Amino acid sequence: MATSSLAPGFLLAAPRLGDPNFERTVVLLGHHDRGGALGWVLNGREVLPVRRILGEASLVPPGVELPTTPSYTAPARIGGPVMMGSVWVVFEREPKLPRYEGEHELGENFAATGARAAIEAVARGEGPQFFHLFLGYAGWGPGQLEGEIQRGAWLPVNFSSALLRTHKASALWDAAYRSMGASPFAFTGASRGSA
Repeated sequence: MATSSLAPGFLLAAPRLGDPNFERTVVLLGHHDRGGALGWVLNGREVLPVRRILGEASLVPPGVELPTTPSYTAPARIGGPVMMGSVWVVFEREPKLPRYEGEHELGENFAATGARAAIEAVARGEGPQFFHLFLGYAGWGPGQLEGEIQRGAWLPVNFSSALLRTHKASALWDAAYRSMGASPFAFTGASRGSA
């Protein structure tokens, strides 16, 4: 049986998902096929501002002053409970940027990667102008996400650059439902989701 890919797209958590890792979350789905799925929680727990994380990780070269743009002053977030030591950049493509290893195409000129070259470019202030930085990711094994969707744990929706472009994570879940013309509480969800 063929699996229709939901990526790129978003997963909106049901109001009563029952999993603290994903309560009231919006997941950007970067990969989905018969082998499983991978994404990042856009409104996951805040860590530290991106500028500070890069500095404390000694990734900023001496003499480099990072920009004070929203992408650098916004907090890095927990992208999911899988491999929380991994770092991911979800970014808007620009003509000056190279293609990074292992990029996930996200439509409308966006991409995601965990490539060291991309992280280092961001730490030099030479990477994309607009990006989100995530620690870890959300992952599902073969058939797992499909089962959770069938049980009502997630509502899959089409990719939207407007949802991705916001740094206002606290209102993202409500905004995502409103963008569909729906109330999250009209959506009857199941009690369990997982990563």
